[in-house]
Amino acid sequence: MINNKLLLLGATLLVANSLNAKTTICYKKSWETPSTIETTKLDGGECKGEKSLKEMKRAGWYIKDIEIKNAKKGLDYNYILSDINPVVISKELTSKNDITTALDMQTQTTKLYDVTSDHAKINIGNLKVGQSGVIQHTYKDGHSLIISSAYVESSNSNYSTVKFIPFLDLKQNAIPTSNRVVANNDTFILNFMYDQSLLITPNIDAFRATRKQFTVNNFVHSDIFGAYLKSEYRPLPTQKIIQEFALSQNMGTIFIVIKSNLYILDSRTFTLLNKQTIPNISSKTQMPFYTRIEKIESNIFTSDIWSWLDFSAITKFLNDDRTEDEVLYGDLATKKSKDQMDYNSYYANVLGLNNDKK
Repeated sequence: MINNKLLLLGATLLVANSLNAKTTICYKKSWETPSTIETTKLDGGECKGEKSLKEMKRAGWYIKDIEIKNAKKGLDYNYILSDINPVVISKELTSKNDITTALDMQTQTTKLYDVTSDHAKINIGNLKVGQSGVIQHTYKDGHSLIISSAYVESSNSNYSTVKFIPFLDLKQNAIPTSNRVVANNDTFILNFMYDQSLLITPNIDAFRATRKQFTVNNFVHSDIFGAYLKSEYRPLPTQKIIQEFALSQNMGTIFIVIKSNLYILDSRTFTLLNKQTIPNISSKTQMPFYTRIEKIESNIFTSDIWSWLDFSAITKFLNDDRTEDEVLYGDLATKKSKDQMDYNSYYANVLGLNNDKK
């Protein structure tokens, strides 16, 4: 009954939020220390000089676009933020993907044609919805610049349609951004950085088996991700946290092992692209995943869920004796510690597999 109440409350608030999607612009003028911009209080919009970009993300806002310009002194920063994820691919589209078929992760380059304000076509067919890449413009002097990211929205045997999204990989806060828009004959690089990957596994056996099977990929060690979660007080990473880390490290794919299955996702769209079997691995699990980083403590005040659910209101609504972690993580916590939670169930839920035959 308690869980049903929590789900009902959450669903009601999510529906209300989706019907009232908002966009806000926060800015900082003449800033001279780019390395601190994400933790600096921003002016304007919903930031109001009181919240930093990092705090806005924790409050449920997503970066829709970034504009960085040279100023007489330092740089001017403009962040367009939305309370709805700008990269949302409908389940109806992704359900058409056959995730058991082979995924070609090699980089492919082609020219864009039939360009509109947010879409274009490419002469590569039979792609999976959610595969992504970057759009590059080459100037007359031979210099090139990445001006956007894009993902496959539809594909047939002859061509594919891609949709433009902001380029947020490996953000460099010290370099101004271009105002150039995508045009015909710009270059689309499919599967950009797909060989740079984040690997999440339940144990050392699965970690080694995956690396052995994918020798071309450069896997960032999970200890680095563990250290990041420790610094963020996030023992259980959400989809948003996983994506942000992967993109900040310029990784194009995310590999997650659940039971004896390996799931490969696109970092920019978090779309499930491929499923493979990893045979003969141990069933032993640990939380949050295989890492040698110990004691990743939680801080309830940095948790994404509290950006749209007030903890005191939930406690009153539920009227039970559960701990903060048990309320935050639901059935997965029960009366166990975070280290004893069910790794497989947790990550199946992150991937949306619990109510899906995939």
